[in-house]
Amino acid sequence: MSFAILLPAGLAIIMAIVGLGMTPGDFLRLKGAGPAFAAGLVVQVLGLPVLALVLATAFELSPAMSVGLVIVAAAPGGVTSNFLTLVSRGDVALSIAMTATTSLLSIVTVPIVVGFALGHFLGQSETIRLPLGMTAGSVFLVTSLPLVLGMVARAKATRLAVAVLPTARKVASLIFALIVFATFWGQWDAIAVNWRDVGPAVMSLNVLAMAGGFAVALLLRLAPAATVAIAVECGLQNVAVAMFVAINLIGEPVLAIPGMIYAISMNVAILAIIAVGRRMVPAGEAARDA
Repeated sequence: MSFAILLPAGLAIIMAIVGLGMTPGDFLRLKGAGPAFAAGLVVQVLGLPVLALVLATAFELSPAMSVGLVIVAAAPGGVTSNFLTLVSRGDVALSIAMTATTSLLSIVTVPIVVGFALGHFLGQSETIRLPLGMTAGSVFLVTSLPLVLGMVARAKATRLAVAVLPTARKVASLIFALIVFATFWGQWDAIAVNWRDVGPAVMSLNVLAMAGGFAVALLLRLAPAATVAIAVECGLQNVAVAMFVAINLIGEPVLAIPGMIYAISMNVAILAIIAVGRRMVPAGEAARDA
């Protein structure tokens, strides 16, 4: 079975497991957290793609690497963001709601943002195209639909879902690691060639995304736990989605290189967020895991 088939299958399993940890109540608990939720959503859905466009221009990246950087920025929240928000003593309910919302919105946002990047950096004469309808349908099938099915499974068999969730999350992390490793293996020569050029831009996107989340939350004087959650959500992108878009939808594996580098960067940078979060938020105030 080819990697082009295994990638969307693995991503669908990951998103189903993410959904397994969610309930409709996660959204109801946000009645008093409207400003925090709105701020986080604006930074992640609008701020990150704009930041990627600016960085691609500032670092004078090649057209392909520029598009790859924007694809990463357009991806929804990362599959481990909810767990790492918990470890960082952030607001887990806010994190879960942001992950679910950005995953559902990705049906629309990913085709629009990535389509713009293709036209802007590669030009109208480029043979690569991203059909809006097909892309939206594909993203729905491998992200949003499995997410909803996971939530339905939890609603129908809550005790079983809660019991298997810790193991299921480990499986999701393992699948994600395998996806990144397999892509690295297949694209190592291209990564080695582009690392020096695109690496600084990718790491800048990661650091500035987290810093931007912190800055906006502090500017709005949000609670420390909400501030940490927004920073984590903005810094941890679903790189598996980015790879799926680059490899399966666009058909250009080289566009996945920024995503592979980002996967490394975000898992290093999160250590700083954990350290800051555990200083900002007292242990007794840490939000419970949903």
